Amino acid sequence: MKLSLKPLTEHYYFLIIASTFLQGSSFVSTKIVMEDMSPLWLASARFLIAAVSLSPFVLMQMRKHKIFFKDLPWIKLLIIGGFQTAGVMSLLNIGLTATTSSIAAILMASNPLLVVVLAWLILGERSSTLALMGLAFAFVGVVICIGIDSDGTHGIGHGEVFVMLASTCWACSTVLSKKFAITHSPWIVTFWQMLLGSLLLIAIAAFSKQPFSLPTDAYHWGMFMWLAIPASTGAIGLWFAALKIGGSVHTSGFLFLCPLFAALVAFMLIGQRPEWHEIIGGALVGAGLFIMSRKQHASHKLKAA
Repeated sequence: MKLSLKPLTEHYYFLIIASTFLQGSSFVSTKIVMEDMSPLWLASARFLIAAVSLSPFVLMQMRKHKIFFKDLPWIKLLIIGGFQTAGVMSLLNIGLTATTSSIAAILMASNPLLVVVLAWLILGERSSTLALMGLAFAFVGVVICIGIDSDGTHGIGHGEVFVMLASTCWACSTVLSKKFAITHSPWIVTFWQMLLGSLLLIAIAAFSKQPFSLPTDAYHWGMFMWLAIPASTGAIGLWFAALKIGGSVHTSGFLFLCPLFAALVAFMLIGQRPEWHEIIGGALVGAGLFIMSRKQHASHKLKAA
């Protein structure tokens, strides 16, 4: 007996495009706001405000479903928040001080490459030959994206290293979230991991002795609020809505749109033109992730038959 699968609709594609646009815009917005704020304090304030903006909805949801504070898996939420919010955002923001928003977006969009490896090591999940082929495409794309300087040396600086470490934290969070299998609503998990992660970021920022400052004019305040609300809370909300319709495997294949949107926003706001190696590398990353996503999506169709 075959089970009918719900076809992907225009609504789904609107959600995924809107979410990836917001995620891509955050790379450029972060670089702009860091003209006034230090990397760690920016990350702290951004996600603290994002969590606070979600709090009324989440607290009402917990009250409606009679979920008490003692029922929450605090250790697991702290671990996820440590990787997803504190780890990713602290390392990414530091990396953005020494690399372009386009390269950072491509390196972060290659996150599924690390997820495949970690899922095999931690969860014992195996990938198909075609999926591994897509992995190889994307890996080559990342190498080309980083590029080679005019003096013939590899273009890997400390900025790129920090961004790759941020991507690793994101992959760890993804795999650990699946391993923990928290049964509460994704919104509840998102809120508490953001809140706990932002508190960790505040402690890290204070320990690092980076100077605390706030945006100095309306333009930078506008960019900061864009980061805190649409590019954080909005992007996450749209992403979870798309996941509910299209599934995690298929939907994650669209992450390659983030570098495209990051490059477009960078060009519109600061006139930054992508280099040839960023375009070629980004195309290969996108092709590789698309191959991986389509193969895995087809496997789910066969299992449903």
